Amino acid sequence: MTEPLTARLFAPLALTAIGALVVLILVLAKGDLCPGQRRRISDGLMSVWAVLGLSLMLAVEAQVPVLMLWWGGLTLALGIGVLVYQARLAGKRSLGLSWQVPALVLAAGLGLWLLLRVGPAGIFMLGAGGCVFGQLIMVRAKHRLQAFNVLLPLVGVGCALMFILVLLGITAWHGDAVDLAALVLPFGQLCGAVLLGALVWLWPVFRKEATSAPVLAIATLLIVGALTLGQGIINQLTS
Repeated sequence: MTEPLTARLFAPLALTAIGALVVLILVLAKGDLCPGQRRRISDGLMSVWAVLGLSLMLAVEAQVPVLMLWWGGLTLALGIGVLVYQARLAGKRSLGLSWQVPALVLAAGLGLWLLLRVGPAGIFMLGAGGCVFGQLIMVRAKHRLQAFNVLLPLVGVGCALMFILVLLGITAWHGDAVDLAALVLPFGQLCGAVLLGALVWLWPVFRKEATSAPVLAIATLLIVGALTLGQGIINQLTS
C-alpha cells in the first residue's frame, strides 16, 4: 500500500462523521431529552462538522472529483451556520431539527456518493465509525440515555466485524489479480485493531460500568485506524 495516508483517511473520516450525524439526529429526534441534554448534544454536532471538514481537506490528496469537494463544502457551511446561530440563543434553548434539514439532505447525498465510491464495505465503515464517534459525542454531552451505551457498542462492533468479512469476500473475488501475500500483514493489523478496539469499547458494557469519554476516545482511534487500514486494502484490491 504505497498511496499516501491522507488518501486512505478521507473516506473513513467522512463516513465516520456522516454516521455519527445520523446517530445524533436520531437521538435528538427520538430520545427523551431534557433541554440541557438536547442543547449539549446539538452543540456536539460541531465535532461532526469538524471531522467532516478535516476529511474534505484530505480529499484533495485522495483526488476526489471537484464536485464532491464543493458538495462537501456546502454541507459543512450549512451545518456550521446552524450551530453558530444556535450559539446565540440564551440559556439551554436549541434550534429544532427542521433547521438541520438542508445540511442533512446534503450530507445524505455525500454519504451515498461515498458508498458508491468505496463499495459494499462502506456501509459497515459508516456503521462502525458512526456508532463509536456518535457515542463519544453523547458521553461528552453527559447524556442520560443509558440504553445507547449498550446498543451503540453492540451495533458498532457488529459492523466492524462485518467490515472484515466483506473485505475477505472482496479479496477472494480478486484473488487471481492481486498478490495475496502482500495483504497478510495489512489484514493482520486490521483484525488486531478491530479486536482491540472492540475490547476497549465493550469493556464497560461487560463490567456494567459507566462509559467514560477517554475510553471511548481510545476506542474511536482504534476503530477509525482499522477502517483506514481497510480502506488501504480496498484501494490495493481495486487499483
